[in-house]
Amino acid sequence: MRNNNSTDSYHKTAHSSESIHLQKNQSSKGFLRKMITKGQKFSFTKANGVISTKAIKDLTPSKMAEPEDKGKEIYWDDERLLDQTLSPFAHFYFFFVGLAKACLIIIFPLVYIIMLFGLTFGEGGWHSWEPLFIGFSLYFVLPALMIWGHFKLFCAGYFFLAPFLKARLLFQLNRKTGMVTLYKGKDEIHFTHPFVEFDCVLMSAPSPQGQLNYSLVLIHRYNDYSVGVPIGNLLGPNEMVAEYHRLWNMIQRYMDVSQPMPDIMVLEPSRERDPTTATYDKKHARNPRYWRDMTDEEFEMTIDKIRQEQNYQPSSGPEIDIFESERPL
Repeated sequence: MRNNNSTDSYHKTAHSSESIHLQKNQSSKGFLRKMITKGQKFSFTKANGVISTKAIKDLTPSKMAEPEDKGKEIYWDDERLLDQTLSPFAHFYFFFVGLAKACLIIIFPLVYIIMLFGLTFGEGGWHSWEPLFIGFSLYFVLPALMIWGHFKLFCAGYFFLAPFLKARLLFQLNRKTGMVTLYKGKDEIHFTHPFVEFDCVLMSAPSPQGQLNYSLVLIHRYNDYSVGVPIGNLLGPNEMVAEYHRLWNMIQRYMDVSQPMPDIMVLEPSRERDPTTATYDKKHARNPRYWRDMTDEEFEMTIDKIRQEQNYQPSSGPEIDIFESERPL
C-alpha cells in the first residue's frame, strides 16, 4: 500500500484546521441532499485525541506482526486510508457457500436419514430407493461439496482458485493531498474532491429486526452525486451514536496535517514518516513501539481502559466554522 515515491511534505491542498479554505455557505438541491437533511450532520472540529476503539479493536498486535503475504492488510498509513469492497459476484458466491454449509450440516443428513428409514421399513428395498439416492447425491450433495471444498481451499491460501474474489477499492482519504476519492467498477474514480468540501452525515434506518442501523457518510456539498463516501464501513451499522462521533473525530485528526495522526496501532509503523507526527513524537518522547510491543491481552486491556475513559470525555474538539461570513447588504 505504501507509495515509495511519496515525499515527506504535504501537498498544497492538504487539509489543515489552522488554515481552512473557507467554503461557500450553499449546497446542491438534488435528491441526495434532500435525503440527508433527515440525518444528523456532524460539524468540522479541531479534533482531539479521542479515537473509535470499536473501529480498531480487531487489529491485534499478533495480527500486526504477521507478514503481508500471510493475509495482513495495512489499509491505513501516513499517506492514505483505504477501504475496499467485494464485487457483486463475490457476494453471490458467499451466499452459496453459506447455503452449501447449511445443507451439508443440517438438510442433507436429515434427507439421508429419511431415505434410510424408508429403505429399512418401506417396501421395494434398495432398488426402489436407488434412483432417488443416486440422483440426490449427484445433483445436490456433490455440488454442495464442491462449493464448500473450493471455499476451504481458498481459505487455506490457494487464492488463485478464486480470482473473482479480489477486493476492489471503495474509497480513499489522502492525508498528504487532503483529497477524498470514491471509486466505482474496477478501481475507476467516481469523484475526487477536497476533504473540507464534504458534509459528514449520520443516517439511520430501521432494520427488519426493528433496531436502528446507522450509516456515516461523506456527502459532497456542491454536487448532487447519487452516492456518498461510506466512512461508517470502518465501524459497522450497530454502534452507539457516540462511537460515530468518535470515528468522525479520528478521521478529522488524521486528515488535519496541523496535528499528529491518531495514536492507534495501525498507524504506528508510519508515524515517523509523517512530518507533523514525527515532530510531535520526538517532542513528547513517545515510545515508537508502544502498541506493537504489547501482547494481545495487554492490547485488549488498554483498549478497554481507553473506552472507559472516553465515556467521560468529549467525543470531539471545539467546532470550527468552515464557511465564509455573509456580507451585509
